[in-house]
Amino acid sequence: MANEAPLSFEATAFQCFVRGLRGVWRDEAYRGAVEAAKRAGSDDLPEIERRARESSAYRLYSWLERHSQQFKYYGRYGVVRWMEQRKGALEKVLQDAAKRHPERLVLDPALALPDYVEQVDTHQHGGGIWSDACDAFAYETSSSAYSFSLFNPRSPMDVYAAAARAIAPQAKAILDLGCTSGGSTRALKRAFPDAKVTGIDVAAPTMMLAHLRTLEEGLEIHWRQANAENLPNEHGSADLVASHWLYHEMPPAAVRRSLREARRVLKKGGGFLAYDMYLVPGGAIGRWLQAGYAARNNEPFAHTYAGMDMKAELEAAGFTGIEMRVAHPEPDDAVKAGALPEFRTHYMTMITARAA
Repeated sequence: MANEAPLSFEATAFQCFVRGLRGVWRDEAYRGAVEAAKRAGSDDLPEIERRARESSAYRLYSWLERHSQQFKYYGRYGVVRWMEQRKGALEKVLQDAAKRHPERLVLDPALALPDYVEQVDTHQHGGGIWSDACDAFAYETSSSAYSFSLFNPRSPMDVYAAAARAIAPQAKAILDLGCTSGGSTRALKRAFPDAKVTGIDVAAPTMMLAHLRTLEEGLEIHWRQANAENLPNEHGSADLVASHWLYHEMPPAAVRRSLREARRVLKKGGGFLAYDMYLVPGGAIGRWLQAGYAARNNEPFAHTYAGMDMKAELEAAGFTGIEMRVAHPEPDDAVKAGALPEFRTHYMTMITARAA
């Protein structure tokens, strides 16, 4: 939770209620939706959807998937509403932090936000995370309280940092693309204490919040407001380019431009790492669940990203040694063999490669 705006008892209780709703979605409602999808007897996603809608279990599942997120943000004690009541104080906190070590925080007021950021209320968060201090703190509070699948939200950061160490153990210059409020970047800095680590994102408020959290933790990290499609870094200047939950928020053309930029700024042999939703276990039903999630949670490019041939895209951008694996949560033998998991979750894929 954001230290500057701790939730009240009432707000905390409300968020626990929302978490309970999410638990019903993840478990009982999910199992009912899967049974409805199996009864469709088809691998065609539109046909699965048409037949599943006849099931009350699937209707409950899809309602909870959509509305529990709305409650989390905009219910009576939703995190966005809570932060909006403290807007002035939160803005001052970020402005004051920006005056400390200003050389580490480079903002670009002239930067034009991409349409896919500005015109999509991603995660059903009105204005996204780029509008003001309220949105930045609300996003941080939401993502640090519990993940969409109710996992410990810190565990993916540990997996991410460990993969970075494996692909580029001697890295001295690291870029973390799409870093938002900097949790992934701080994990990289802890894993590479002697490296220059730079977090990059298009949203100024989250850059400022990331800077604040870094000051609080006593880490030296640089923050740069920039677009992953047009990086300000010099050719061949980075040892590792990493991203944590970035590409599923971008349309395919933007993903391709970002891959080319990553290759441009990497030294030959430098490491590339992308941690995101890509591989979708569970066959046609797994893909159907993913597509439904993307639609109901205002993430229109999660579905298109999963449909990209990332191996071919990376090769075209100038990468080699490409490897992909489901990294979190660790799939059991049944899921590896093609089965659906016992509860609803978003499997995260680790993609690694090297600059050719």
